Order: sequence, then structure tokens, then C-alpha cells
Amino acid sequence: MRRWLTSPLALPLAALAGALTLAGLVLMLAVAQPWLGVQLLPPADGAGLEVAATDPGGPVARAGLLAGDRITVVAGQVVGATDLIEEPDMLRSFAEYDAFLADQARLAAALRLPAGVELVLEAPRGSHVVQPAGWRPPGSLPAAFWIQLLVGVFGFCAGAWVWGLRRTGLAEGFLLLAGVGLMLSAHSAAIYSTRELALPHALFRALSGVNHLGALVFGVGMIGLFLIYPVRLVARGWLVVPAVVLLVWWLANQLRWLPDPAVGFQLPVALALAAIAACVALQYRATRPDPRARAALRWFGLAVLAGAGAFVMTVIVPTLLGFQAALSQGFAFLFFLPIYGGLALGVARYRLFELEDWAFRVLFYLGAMVVLVVLDAALIALVAMERAPAFGLSLLAVALVYLPMRDALARRLLRGHEGALGGTFRAVTDVALTPPGESRVARWQHLLATEFDPLRIEPLPGPVARAQLAEDGAALDLPGVDTLPALRLVWARHGRALFSPADLARATDLVTMLDEASASRHAYETGVAEERARIAQDMHDNIGIQLMGALHSTAPDRKDALIRETLSDLRDIISNANRADLGLDELLADLRASLGEHLSAAGKVLDWQTSGQGPARLAPRLAHAMRSILREAVGNALRHSGGSTVRVRVAIGAQDLRLSVEDDGRGPGRMLPGAAGGNGLSNMRTRATGLGGSFSIGQAAGGGTRVEACLPLGGPKDQ
Repeated sequence: MRRWLTSPLALPLAALAGALTLAGLVLMLAVAQPWLGVQLLPPADGAGLEVAATDPGGPVARAGLLAGDRITVVAGQVVGATDLIEEPDMLRSFAEYDAFLADQARLAAALRLPAGVELVLEAPRGSHVVQPAGWRPPGSLPAAFWIQLLVGVFGFCAGAWVWGLRRTGLAEGFLLLAGVGLMLSAHSAAIYSTRELALPHALFRALSGVNHLGALVFGVGMIGLFLIYPVRLVARGWLVVPAVVLLVWWLANQLRWLPDPAVGFQLPVALALAAIAACVALQYRATRPDPRARAALRWFGLAVLAGAGAFVMTVIVPTLLGFQAALSQGFAFLFFLPIYGGLALGVARYRLFELEDWAFRVLFYLGAMVVLVVLDAALIALVAMERAPAFGLSLLAVALVYLPMRDALARRLLRGHEGALGGTFRAVTDVALTPPGESRVARWQHLLATEFDPLRIEPLPGPVARAQLAEDGAALDLPGVDTLPALRLVWARHGRALFSPADLARATDLVTMLDEASASRHAYETGVAEERARIAQDMHDNIGIQLMGALHSTAPDRKDALIRETLSDLRDIISNANRADLGLDELLADLRASLGEHLSAAGKVLDWQTSGQGPARLAPRLAHAMRSILREAVGNALRHSGGSTVRVRVAIGAQDLRLSVEDDGRGPGRMLPGAAGGNGLSNMRTRATGLGGSFSIGQAAGGGTRVEACLPLGGPKDQ
């Protein structure tokens, strides 16, 4: 029960059930009145009542009355156009109002006499005694009745829809209050404004009072709403002022403390509309710095002014000024529907009341339920009206046609979401491969919405370790994956269901898939970055010194040879030296020759010594690292030392290969700031430590710079 009460569907469903129940009670009250089976209209001269149409099977038709007849007297009481007015508060004084209710009471009592009621027609038609039916068939109720019933239900449910999804908001509460007022006003007016001829005094007076109260409650709700939304215009204490003023005014009208019905009812309604218009204008000015709030206000505020304003201008204002209403009150209630159309558009386009698209899922679900209920009610009514011989055929049609169609419609309107996890692999991969940012978050949320169809998706304020059910299944929490934030999914299946253990298992699988796909992407990106770094290091360490040697060489043949060697090194760099193991003696001899030529071309001397015995061949990666370190160290001495001699020592041991490069130049200070972070020194250190060795730079015994590296000979062959 607690979970149900916290469901976003709870209040809208309860409101729909309550509104339909109240509408049913209103319908029962309307059909519980005696029925003559006649449609009466006031004649042009105002004398008597003209029979516009009769029901073929109704009491009046059976008594012999015809369309076009004029009824002048009912049960000894002279009747006229006043007896058919829709709204008694249109009368000019309370005396006329009370006289009208007294006439209604006498006519209503006469219609309930067991002996029937005498109708006197205009000469020469004479008089006829009619025995009214005890109840009024629903089909005889005019369109105005159903319009007012529909508007009342719609207005109340729309207010409950918004408030049910945003229960903590005061503005949403005022919107619900306006819906309550509209329902009270429309439902009560539906009964007395579409009566066939008369209602009992007490019932008429009560319905009229409820109608007045509902209209003013609607005004209180709308004034309060626009006093605080989108921008608060007044302090909280001032919000009760419109309610106090209008409700006191209503009480004074009921107690006859005011001069006439126009001042008692039409005037406060007109003033309430003026107050709503003033609040909308003030809100429009206050929302100037916020274009989104102003756009939402434009949709909803203008809808309220247009809808309520049209009703007031066609019904209330003419009566207040002493003229006949420009439109039937029953049909004028249709003007309130654009208000809620503007509400829906404001929610859809501008997140009115901070609602989003998921709010419409609740609305559509409620609409689907209404469709099914109406279909069921219509079928029950049709079957109940069938005569006995056709009853069996009706049941057969229900079993073979209606029930299958109804089930199909229910599945279409109320279907849940059943997705297959296997079909989401591509979507998960797309999320994993999308670069971090809003686009990646949006794709992840779209995938979750597709899989679980939650009412809404919210960011979690803190991390969670794994997917888990929360709030007794009302929410499903998902951990953050890679750069994606932790999320909470609220209410599954359009808000109609709790999250189940199956949903939890599916969410766990999705998170695991995304985590693994993200890890694969990171591994790929790491490999790409490492390969780029390797190429950059090799280009810096090897290609640079080769090109420098070619630059300093004065012999064309030697310059060409160095360029060819550079091209060969480029091929090695691109292929990552992935070829057979290199001969150590051959490699050292080649390095000694090439480095000596580079130094000689620059006017410097190479002092090269090799000691010890090692393996006949070196693994490609070790050979590449040794060659790069020696070339970079000699290149640094050539470029920066300013000395005349470079000493290279290669010591080959059983476990490692030790390299030393010294010069007789200015010392390690010449490396600054390169010693702290230059690419050459950093590359040499990275190559040595990457093989499990060591690297150092310091001052030589003669004052120059000494670079030392130790490279282990052991390890895998692909080293």
C-alpha cells in the first residue's frame, strides 16, 4: 500500500476514479427527475412554452401532444420563457430569483403527482393529462449536459495530473484547486441548466450555490497560481487574500446581503478574471530575464485568459450589464478546454511546472483506461437495452467479437516494454565508443529508456557500487561506468510497475557489457597512444642524429649514405623493428662507424671502447633501445657540450648491457632545462626503464657530462 501511494500514478488514478464517480452521481441525479419526453423552447413573444420536439415513445407523445403546440398552463400554473432560463442568477433581483425557485418547486411537485399533470395548450388544442415517467433516459439529456460533465472531469483530472507528479509544489496545488472549482461549477450547472422543465426548490438552490462556489474557487486557484508561478510576486501570507475575499463574497451572496444577483455573482467572477489578467501581466514583466519561463507563461497564461475570458465575456459580462447572454452557458464551458490544451503544450515544449515528456506517459495511460471503461459501459448499456430474443445473440457477439477486440486494444494502449538483451549489444557498443560528454550521457539514457521505459531518469547524488533496487522496487539505481554518472531510474513501464529482479538482472548485464566495452576502448586508445609515443621517441632519437650527420657532412657520397640510412631507420620505426634478432657485433660495429662519421664531420673525436662477452644476437626491442640511447646521448654531446671528444663505453655482461657516453664539454648544466624534462633525456630514460633497466645523467670526471644506462639482457624474446 505504501508503494502504491508513492506511485506517480496513484493520485491521477485516484482523481480519475473520483471524477468518474462524481460524474456518475451527477448523471444519476439528472436521470432521477420525472420525464415528459418533450423538448421545450420559449416562443418569440415569451408567452407559454413551445413544443419543439417530442420523444416518440415518451409520455407527452402518448398523450397526443405534437411538435408546434404551445403549452400555456402546467398544473394550474401559467408558464413562460422565464421557467426555462439556464441560470437563475441572470435575474435582476433576489425577489425575482426567489419567485423563480418557488415556481420551480410547484412545477416539480406537480410532475411527481400520481394522477399525472394537466397541460393546457393554446386554443383550440385544449388540455391533456400526462403521466410523467419516473426517470429520465440518459439518451434524452442534451449535448450541453455531456459537455459540462466532460469539461468538469477533464479540468479536475488535468489539475490532479500535474499535482500528482509534482506534489511538493504550491503552484501545482493551486492548479488542482482551479480544477476542483471548475468541476464543481460545471457538474452542478449540468443538472439544472439542462433540466426538462423544473427541479425541486432545495435541489435547485443547492446546485446554484455550488455552481457559484465552484466558479469563485476556480478564480482563487488561478489567481494564486499566477501570484507565484513562474516567479513569486507576493509573500506567502498574501496568497490567502483572494480566497478570503471571494469566499466571503460568496457567503454574502448566499445570505442575500448584497443588492442583487449580478453584484453577488457576476461581479466577483468578472473581478477574478481581471485579477488573473493583472497577475499574468505582472508575471510577463517579471520573467523578462528568463526566456524559457516567459515562453511557458505565454502558452499557459494566454490560454487561461483566452478560455476563462471567453466564458466571462459571452456569459457573465452581458448579464452583468443587463443584456442576454451571447451563448448558452452549457456550450460556453467548452472555452475552458483550451486552458488545459495550453497546459499540455506548455509541459511538452517548455517543461511547464518542471514536467517533461514522461508526464505524458501517465496522461496517455489514464486516457487508455478511460477508453476501455467507456467501451465497457457502452456495451453494458447496449446489452441491457436488448430485448430478450436478442440477448443470446448479443452475448455471442460479445464473446466472439468484442472481447478479442477489447483485449487487443488493451494490449496496444497499455502494453509494457519487453526488450531482448541481445539486441542491445550494438547500442551498448555505440555508448562505449562515443567520446565523453553530453552526447555519451544522452545515448546511455536513451538505451536505458528503451530497455526499461522508466517514468524518468535522474542523476544520483552519490556513487553506488553496483546495480540495485531502491525504495522497495520503485527505483533502480545504476553505478557510474567510466565517465558516465550514476543514475536512478524511477518507476518502470510508464510509471505503472515496480522494477523486478528480472529488471535488476538485465541492468546488471547492461552495466557489465558497457564496462567491458569501455575497457576495450581504453585498451585500444592506450595502445594507440603508446605506439604514437614510440614513433615520436624513435624519430627524435634516431632520425635527428642521422639528419644532423648528413647536414654536417661535406662529402656528397657520405651525405647520400646518411640519407639512405635515415630512410632505413624510418622503415624500422614504422615496423617497430619486428624482424629477426640482430647480431650484437654487427650492431656495435655499425653504430661505431655511423657515430664516428657524425662526430668527425662536426670536427669532433670519438673514443669508443667495448668490453666483455655477451649473446651473439640481441632481441629487436633491446637492440633498438641500445641504438636509440647511444645515438641520442652522442647527439646531445654533439649539439650541446661544446667539447672536442666524446667517449663511448659499452660493457657487455652476463646479465646486462652497460652504456656510458661522456664528453669534455661544459658539464650537465648545459642540459638544463632539458635535464628536467627534455624529450631526449625523457626518451632515453623511458627506453631503459621500460626494459627493466636504469638511466642516469651526471658530471664526468673531467668536468663534462656523463650519461649512463643499464639494459638487462634477460626477458622474453619479443623484448
